[in-house]
Amino acid sequence: MLEQWRHLLEESGAEFSEGQLVSYGNPDRERRIPPQGDIICDLSQIGMIRVQGEDAADFLQNQLTNDINDVSEFRAQLSAWCNPKGRTIATFLIHQHQESYYLALAADLMEYVLKRLKMYVLRSRVVLEDVTDSVVHFGFSGSHILEDWDACCEGELPTEDYGVVRVGDVSIIKVPGMVPRYEVVGEFEEAARLWQKLNVRAAPVSASAWAYLNIASGIPTITQASQEAWIPQMLNLQAIGGVNFKKGCFPGQEIVARLKYLGKNKRRVFRVEMDTDRVPEVNDVLESKDEAGRRQEAGKVLNAVLNPDGKVEALAVLKIAVADSPLFLVGDEATPVHLLALPFSVEE
Repeated sequence: MLEQWRHLLEESGAEFSEGQLVSYGNPDRERRIPPQGDIICDLSQIGMIRVQGEDAADFLQNQLTNDINDVSEFRAQLSAWCNPKGRTIATFLIHQHQESYYLALAADLMEYVLKRLKMYVLRSRVVLEDVTDSVVHFGFSGSHILEDWDACCEGELPTEDYGVVRVGDVSIIKVPGMVPRYEVVGEFEEAARLWQKLNVRAAPVSASAWAYLNIASGIPTITQASQEAWIPQMLNLQAIGGVNFKKGCFPGQEIVARLKYLGKNKRRVFRVEMDTDRVPEVNDVLESKDEAGRRQEAGKVLNAVLNPDGKVEALAVLKIAVADSPLFLVGDEATPVHLLALPFSVEE
């Protein structure tokens, strides 16, 4: 995190622990604000890779699940990188600025992904670098956030998901959400100016609020604990624009395509809620119970946070065949797991 950006956040009331922003003094209040209340949220916990050079587009086209040719200064993209067995190594939000591509991913995957991607550069004229600490990244969202923007900032915001506009030295990306939601990436001066203006009407909150909005939107985040565990269709990436089956080859493409055209997906991400304040870990096991009381593993937790009601809300990869059965976390049979609707349809 840029030191000057940290100072600005501290002026907004940010409290840090071991270098991580934990709250603005009242975590419970912050948790209850979204989605209806307007928020601004530092996203420095998200890693950022810059890919630049003459062959950058071709390089990414040969590695990622989506068609990089659809990314432009005006259009961002959700994509993923798989291993040769079709298992997802990382998920990315990708945008472009001045012929460079910026790949946002879970920070704990940065070192691994950057090292592995560089192995495929070979003679390509491509440079990959970690720019997490040299750019500012924050989000703003809420049911009245467009009114807030019009009252304090100039220019039009993008109206379609993954649309991008430039405001000075920053890109503003519209991301899916139950209410309008945007991510800002760019240089400190312009980002700081926008933060200070939005901070008059929107409340600063910790990253867990943004994680909740991702979960409510059905957008999965692969972290170190879940890397190389799931095929893209098990993450619903084909349903949210993260896979292009016509773009050509990428690592694991044969397996991903075979599952679409010849197979039947037996697992996928479901949105669930648990009436508990104990947030499960990634890969915690969910079990199902049939009418005879027989138990079996139903799936695993992918992402989880406390929602505004103080309950656990999560994305979990479940076996489709047992998703409608009674579900519970292993070790906590007294707390049932309820399915919640996703904001998009998924073809089984």
